[in-house]
Amino acid sequence: MTPSCGLPEILTAHCPLLDAAIGEALKGHPAYQPIRRAAGPMFGRRGETCARLLALVLAGDPLPEDDLARFRDLGVMAARQAIPLPVLSEAWDLALAAAARSCWAVVPAGCFAEMAELTACAARLAGRAREGCIQGYAEAPSEGNRSRPLRRLLAETLIDGAPADVIADAAGVRLAPAYLVLLCEAPTLASAAHRERASERLEAWDGVLHSGDLSRLVALFPAGDPLRAEDRAAEFTAGLAGWTRGPVHAATSLLGGLDDIPAALEEASQVLTLVKAIPDAEDRPYRADELLVELAILGQPGIRGRLAAVLSPLDAGTDLRRTLEVLLACNLDRERAARELWIHRRTLHYRLDRIRDLSGIDPSSARGIQLFRAALTSARLTTLEREGGNGGAGGDGGGRAEDTSLPPPLSA
Repeated sequence: MTPSCGLPEILTAHCPLLDAAIGEALKGHPAYQPIRRAAGPMFGRRGETCARLLALVLAGDPLPEDDLARFRDLGVMAARQAIPLPVLSEAWDLALAAAARSCWAVVPAGCFAEMAELTACAARLAGRAREGCIQGYAEAPSEGNRSRPLRRLLAETLIDGAPADVIADAAGVRLAPAYLVLLCEAPTLASAAHRERASERLEAWDGVLHSGDLSRLVALFPAGDPLRAEDRAAEFTAGLAGWTRGPVHAATSLLGGLDDIPAALEEASQVLTLVKAIPDAEDRPYRADELLVELAILGQPGIRGRLAAVLSPLDAGTDLRRTLEVLLACNLDRERAARELWIHRRTLHYRLDRIRDLSGIDPSSARGIQLFRAALTSARLTTLEREGGNGGAGGDGGGRAEDTSLPPPLSA
């Protein structure tokens, strides 16, 4: 080797940027996620893999057997996640090219000869590592191009807003021009059998992608025909509620093309927060335009403070808030509400009269029940925010300043 010109020190100092350059080159590639999960901790903490391989190149040492075994494990993981071998090989070439470009960019002009020798050494070491990776791939059982892991990876890539064409080709999926985003949450007691059934139902529809579990499931329905996509989302939600015996909270959003999927998911998340708070939510997906009043309340701490004042007089009675919640959940059917509350219908009438007397608002009127529904939704939303450690707009500090400039929430 030619006399050193300080190149090893230069490349060692450059190692963090080298690691970042490789990650940037692979971002959005179908093999990126499994490689990132496996290669990050291959030699210890994340980032140490790059440092380890660079040290071997600088020392001119062959790839040790222990290191080779780690590359075989990487091949096994790729095979189990159904990453096609040509796709894995392409990722390998991209990583090597990015590493070479990054290193050569910092080489001083007087060190070109030494860098050429190091590049040849790196090529030999990389070839041996590639052989180990392919060996592990060949020895692992493959699940096929249309396997669930790769389709989940495609869904997650679209949700992240990253390029997904290569992943779609590898998964055998033809991307739709737009997707309806369904976000739903099933009961926490949903079993593994329920999760499997939900996956099978979604995968029975051509082109539908999904990610997550039943505690927070994101499904992407091809929306070439938006009404058909909405029907399928509603059908799936109703079926899920039937399997798990509900309740299932769900929201949908369709904003445009593939690039709009992250924004659509954000909108669906906001709607879902409201769906979980409204007392008469049904086991179906809700759209933002169905909850415009609730969305307006969500961002108005002053209004939420006044709505809280609407309910506060009811604390002087027994189960009065609960009575209103059940009445709303029963679609104002008093016979059914009395049964749900395990009380006589006359007792229900008495409670409603008591609510009117305490609050000054008649729950039997259209205006009154609408106001109580908004107040209960706001109160439940505040409870959800507190349980999630989220000091949202309904927190005490966010509403007091505005409340002082507002008139009292009730007339005499």
